[in-house]
Amino acid sequence: MAVNGTEYRMWVRLAQREDLPEAGLTAVVDGLLPGDEGFLPGWQEDVFREALPALFGRVGEQSLRDRLIVASPRRLPELIRQGLLGPLDVPAVLRCRRVDGELLAALAQHEAHRDLVIELINSLGHRDLIEVVLAAERLRPDSDLSQLPVVPEWLVGAVLRRGLGLMAVKLDAFASVNSGAKAKGRYWQPSGWPSWNTVGMVLERCSDRWLELTQDKTLGRVAQHVLLDCVETEKLPDEVLAACVPALVLPEWANLPMPGKSQHLRLQNVARRVKLHPRLQGLATATGPLYETAAHCVRAGGLLHTRKLRDAQPYEVVSLAHDLALTSNDAKALAKVLEFVAQLPQPTAVDRPSPYDGPGDPAPKRLLSDDNRVSALAALACNPHLDRRPVCDLLAHLHPAEVQWLRTYDDAVPAWLKEAAVQHKASPAQQQQEVPRVLTDEELDACEDPESVMQSWLDAVREHRGSFYDQVEYAVIRSRHRTEPLVRQVRAHIVLSYYQQPVAADVLVRICGDDPARWHAVTEALGSQSLDRFDETFGQFIDRMTAQPA
Repeated sequence: MAVNGTEYRMWVRLAQREDLPEAGLTAVVDGLLPGDEGFLPGWQEDVFREALPALFGRVGEQSLRDRLIVASPRRLPELIRQGLLGPLDVPAVLRCRRVDGELLAALAQHEAHRDLVIELINSLGHRDLIEVVLAAERLRPDSDLSQLPVVPEWLVGAVLRRGLGLMAVKLDAFASVNSGAKAKGRYWQPSGWPSWNTVGMVLERCSDRWLELTQDKTLGRVAQHVLLDCVETEKLPDEVLAACVPALVLPEWANLPMPGKSQHLRLQNVARRVKLHPRLQGLATATGPLYETAAHCVRAGGLLHTRKLRDAQPYEVVSLAHDLALTSNDAKALAKVLEFVAQLPQPTAVDRPSPYDGPGDPAPKRLLSDDNRVSALAALACNPHLDRRPVCDLLAHLHPAEVQWLRTYDDAVPAWLKEAAVQHKASPAQQQQEVPRVLTDEELDACEDPESVMQSWLDAVREHRGSFYDQVEYAVIRSRHRTEPLVRQVRAHIVLSYYQQPVAADVLVRICGDDPARWHAVTEALGSQSLDRFDETFGQFIDRMTAQPA
């Protein structure tokens, strides 16, 4: 039982005295340790900790040491690092404190605890492993700040092997976890695929062991997956990258059920890896498995069935085009997906000046509502197995801003296609597709017919949705040149949410007047949660409100 709070600080100072007789140690410890009621809140535990270094330096009786350990669980890692707690104290430490990164990092600083630390690491889950390494790397207030802490190699190795071992178990169970998927419905997706990120953070620190680990009989396949997904390609030597080829094509996915979905996802993930590591396309050992896997995914998943492509959303066609561009050598498959890329909706292009614009002409990406179609076209053109003639024939059907896109972005466009775009002469249809520019009010002042100019903005984005459309609509209602016919074409929720000027308020006052019924009808309409309200124009909204019985 601790001494009274008024005498406690004096008792702590007494415990810190070097000339305290051995005969008094037990009594002093008894006076410091709290009873069942615990420490007094706010200060007493902190004061108690000040006495611990001196006490652990002198108290030899294990039962007393164990009592001190139980009373100070948060201070234990620091005491272990200082060498004040030894192997005989560890059982009490493990009884009163959860095994975590801080505790293991502290124990690892002393060779005497090496076997115990390895044993404890082998009991951790993969989410706790990285904390061991991070704690060992962490600077301490009492450490030499001129250099980073040195983490024992055996500690990182033990953490790494534990993490790879856990991932290997999940990898081996992946196929069985997803068996019987036909009964799981159309929204099923493969589950149980390991998440490598935590292990990847550890593996990234062991570059000298990469090649050895990729060739390990038990952990090699896992190490290959982790390196491909978690390590930047610039850090991977060619020899290590070549050793990762067996894992590149995700062989564990080959026989999954519901191939229409599983093989499509497999192709996406393989393509993502090729994009992360472009050198794979130049490795003779990689191209064979890569092409075979792409052909298998297309065939087993029915990815190029005409009906399936016809029903696909535009983003799905674009995604498939990018994936096959990186993985396939089948000229017919590439030509078929190119055909459907060409049928994608044409984007809108409007020049929307911004105060952040630099000098020169606006970039094509900023002009276009989206560059999905042209980027998919360029990606396919980068594949050497695609016939170039159909690609060149499509130039006449692109939006002029898309042609400019091909002339601008060297990193995404092969040289031959850029040259073809430069040499391309606009077709009659393209000559009529001018890119309207959103003008300021001051620029509109100089126009003979500002309303027709603003009408051209709305016409350009009429079939588009999203923030691109919103910007043009807001430009119309914010302009002092706006007219009622223009405002009626803007979507109702844009006009009704704009409060800086009384655009909507003036109209509502005019149509509702002194009629309470109409005011209540407007109130009810504005409280509606129907999704249709996002497609209704302001003119349609006003007509609907006007039709309410007066």
